[in-house]
Amino acid sequence: MRSAGEATRERILAAAKDEFARYGVAGARINRIAEAARASKDRLYAYFDSKEALFDAVIQQWIVETTEQTALRGDDLPGYAGRLFDDYVAHPENARLQEWAYLEMREQIADSDARIVTLRPKAAEIRRGQQEGFVDPSWNAGELLLVITDIARSLATAPVGRKSGERTVAQRRQTAVEAVRRLIRVPSVEDAPGRE
Repeated sequence: MRSAGEATRERILAAAKDEFARYGVAGARINRIAEAARASKDRLYAYFDSKEALFDAVIQQWIVETTEQTALRGDDLPGYAGRLFDDYVAHPENARLQEWAYLEMREQIADSDARIVTLRPKAAEIRRGQQEGFVDPSWNAGELLLVITDIARSLATAPVGRKSGERTVAQRRQTAVEAVRRLIRVPSVEDAPGRE
């Protein structure tokens, strides 16, 4: 059973996630977060000493939850793209929060930042996939991770139209999975330049 303090902290984080997803750090207002969390500003500041610290806590919580739900494996990057797509469709606020997180990154991000800490094992898993022959080894693992994330996010958040012939969510998911499958394909001898 959670204590009242833990429940208040979780309400603050949930309200802050909604606020930051809508407005980013600059546009977010502590008054709105406190009101939505049914907490006073003093109580909010007892848990988080600044709006930036609250944003960092929201980002860290979002990263941990998304990492657990999407599980990147070096031998199944297309599957990861599909799971990430599903997460963005189910939680569109995560896509907006990620965009704000990129915009809010400081020029020199600390090695201890949650975004960096989370990327390291994912990049290592991609390198494992490269070593085991599942992923084209010419890719930089960190850059490939960004490309896969952007493919899943952009296709998941694209508006769904009502005209006949427009792509459904399921079709766009398949496009994301297939795009990553083709992107990481290990070149064969027949693909080498100069061969006909």
